[in-house]
Amino acid sequence: MTRASRQRTIKRVNGATSAFVAGLLASASAYADTPPTEERSTHHTGRATPPAPRTVAAQPFSPTTRPAVAAAHAVPAPAAPETISVRGSTRAPRLAASVPMGALGARSELDTPFSLSSVSAAKMEQLQAADINDVFRAEPGVQENSNGGSTASGASFRVRGLSLDWSNGYKIDGMAVPYWYIDLPMANFERLQLTKGASAFMYGFGSPGGVLDFQLKKPVEERKLTLEAGYRTDAVFRQMLDTGGSFDRAHRFTYRLVFGNEVGNQYNSSFMRNTSVSFSTRAQITDTLSWHFDSFYDASLQKDMVNGVAVSSSAIGPNFNYLAPISGRAPFGAPGSWKTNDVKVFRTGFDWNFAKDWRASLAYGYTHLDERFPSNQVTFTSTYGNYVSQEFEQDRVLGYHQVDASTEGHFRTGPLQHDVLIGITWQKQDFDADATAGTQGPKESGNIHDDRPTLTNATNFNPRLYHYLDNQQVAPFWTDTITWRKWSLLAGARYTNYQENDFATSGTQTAARRNNPVTPIVSLSYKVDPGINAYFSYVEAMQTGGIGGPTNVNYMQVFGPIRSQEYELGVKIQRRIWSGTVALYRLDTGSAYTNAQNYYTQDGLSRYQGVEAAGGVRVTRDLTLNGSITYLNAYYASGPKSVLGHKLEAVAPFQASFSADYAIPLVHGLSVNGGFNYVGPSWLDAANTFHLQSYLVGDLGASYVTQVDRHKLTFRATVKNIGNERYWVSRGSYNLFPGAPRTIVLSMRFDL
Repeated sequence: MTRASRQRTIKRVNGATSAFVAGLLASASAYADTPPTEERSTHHTGRATPPAPRTVAAQPFSPTTRPAVAAAHAVPAPAAPETISVRGSTRAPRLAASVPMGALGARSELDTPFSLSSVSAAKMEQLQAADINDVFRAEPGVQENSNGGSTASGASFRVRGLSLDWSNGYKIDGMAVPYWYIDLPMANFERLQLTKGASAFMYGFGSPGGVLDFQLKKPVEERKLTLEAGYRTDAVFRQMLDTGGSFDRAHRFTYRLVFGNEVGNQYNSSFMRNTSVSFSTRAQITDTLSWHFDSFYDASLQKDMVNGVAVSSSAIGPNFNYLAPISGRAPFGAPGSWKTNDVKVFRTGFDWNFAKDWRASLAYGYTHLDERFPSNQVTFTSTYGNYVSQEFEQDRVLGYHQVDASTEGHFRTGPLQHDVLIGITWQKQDFDADATAGTQGPKESGNIHDDRPTLTNATNFNPRLYHYLDNQQVAPFWTDTITWRKWSLLAGARYTNYQENDFATSGTQTAARRNNPVTPIVSLSYKVDPGINAYFSYVEAMQTGGIGGPTNVNYMQVFGPIRSQEYELGVKIQRRIWSGTVALYRLDTGSAYTNAQNYYTQDGLSRYQGVEAAGGVRVTRDLTLNGSITYLNAYYASGPKSVLGHKLEAVAPFQASFSADYAIPLVHGLSVNGGFNYVGPSWLDAANTFHLQSYLVGDLGASYVTQVDRHKLTFRATVKNIGNERYWVSRGSYNLFPGAPRTIVLSMRFDL
């Protein structure tokens, strides 16, 4: 299509677009009014996270082919518009062409000596993903922790047996965001990337299990406009607008604006509203210097939802070692409860190609989370669903600042090629908490099959904020990938000057932690041929200490940093019609668990060792199959006798998934997809006395792609948990979350 005809088409839909936006804004306000909140006088900033790496496609390492120079936080060229052709065949499974790897720079997934998963917006649309659990449910080594639809504690998962770090384990464009029991909408992101193992080295302090990076939709050169509307049961309606293009004819100033909205009644007699906006722009100042600015805002409201669900540690015994699964439709939240989240992310920076094969990046980012949550907390006391419920409240404000500076490039010394990245990161995090947070007031009893909790302090919520903790990190790092023929050796190190200050509700400082660890990384890779990479890697990392959870006696108690080590041996294969990965790993880290007295504690050593494999194949022109399998032996390798040798809580030893995509040849543009995910049994407690059952969840979907006036129109329908399986998921520490029930999702998307 010519530029002139495209402009005429967009002009014709301007009126429809205005009506669409006005309609979705009206729907957002029609369902419920935001609970009254006072103006907050405190203003806290904390550390921000580095901007999303802007990347040039990486090429396989070889003596004669150099990888494209792409700084970990460099600004990419404007993204090409997302397109999925109206096709009558499926695509062959492919490993990602280029992935940002923090302190390791950017490289292809095949050449990365660690395990990772990169999911595009197109795939998320096919899955009709509502949260991160929908996106990564089939990924080997990923196990659902919590269901954001059943409680207001957000969706989360564990990777290789470990939960992601709430403070540092979640990123937006490579910069940390405080992911404290929140959900981010999928509409604003063009890719979600999960990196396992080396993640904490790549981005600084963080869980050794993995890091999840939400990558915002980036500016495009050609004008685009996408409208989407959707529905999911029981009555949640979704709208999305995605537009972008160039401010000038030379395409030196580009932008991308995305607006998303969800509002309605959920399957468990609760209400939700989530409105998000992202804006990104890029300016090519000179041929070698560019500037970028990215922003994201998300405001959410949830009503009539419970804060948390747990099992009473004191009630566990021979007559209470199992809890029958309960439907995700069960209403745990006390009527009148509410929760608001307000997330702001800003980042800006420069990228400079100052010499041939060399570039430098400088970026600053700021992130702010304001969370308010007067609700209730439910604790089960019997196998048959008896519970006690209490009022619960919390309020927290987190602010992050971050500055990243890096230089990368490549050179040769004789027959050796060097790909070098040198950088430094400064981070500051501030955390204000509610001095009155936790359960309070009288208790009420009931049975979840017959009763609904009623106690909540939502009408007299009066939090008292105090400065809970702050920390600061200054971390220089370097990596060098040395390539000789088919061999590549990656070596690097990160030095971190970490300072943390903890405070009591009175304002008295209770701890001053100072750590100066040096965490190395090393890997050796061998390219059997251009499509097969075998590797071994070793990495050490540091993560911030744990915090007592809302169901613990020592709620909000802060613990010191934890050191970890991981070994991984793997193979990645990419062929014309199939791809596959296999990885064996062992990870040792400090133990953190809830003891029989319901105190959260850090003591001893936890070991995670296992094997995971995944692969996909295009069987025919129309049929693609994908599958994965995981075996994980996770146990307390040292510590108190009460847990020594026991399995780690809520970690399933076996998982498997299978999916298929089939393009129906007789109907052009029509395709169907489906799959299942199996999670084995596990233990809820460190003493290994309370059972969590295995479960099998299956999904089924269909899509139809056609054209209207040469523009793509896509219809999708999906049934999730088609068998309406009842099951529990858990973060451990006696916490439980009912799995989502059968859910129907419908959508319509129009691309101009």
